[in-house]
Amino acid sequence: MDGYLKDLGYNFWEKSVDLTDGLNRIIKCKILNEKDLTILNSDSQFIPEVPIENSNDKCEYEDSENHFHIDDYVAHRINYNDLHFLGLGLEFTKQLTKRLEKEFPKNQYRIILSFGKVEDTDVYEFGNCVTRFYSIREDAEKAFKIDDLNSFKEEGIIEIEINN
Repeated sequence: MDGYLKDLGYNFWEKSVDLTDGLNRIIKCKILNEKDLTILNSDSQFIPEVPIENSNDKCEYEDSENHFHIDDYVAHRINYNDLHFLGLGLEFTKQLTKRLEKEFPKNQYRIILSFGKVEDTDVYEFGNCVTRFYSIREDAEKAFKIDDLNSFKEEGIIEIEINN
């Protein structure tokens, strides 16, 4: 996806987009950092009562709890094209990256933005854009790491590693 954005002349680190109220609410939620887990505490995310021992399982749990479908936070999505969702996803990802860097400078994170066009109905199409993140742990450094981002033909992927 980096090549696609470069061709468009779009530098998401420099460009700003106004987030929707729903995405603003999510990005401002408390981030829980307990029991070696980091969870962006929106409506359904929580730290489990029973500790998770295995590092791969911790990565998987964080990845599952910390994933946000951008189109779920856009009212009247029928009025927008897929690039609108991509712009929102890039902005959400940028703000999340900066927040994690600032609040947890000693922790390492992998943030993944994926984007693909979804044909929802015969009436409209919209961009499926998802941002997710999890902690990079020394004994599970390769967990969920994408080896070749260019191998995706139907979907664009950006992978950001911070505090590495």
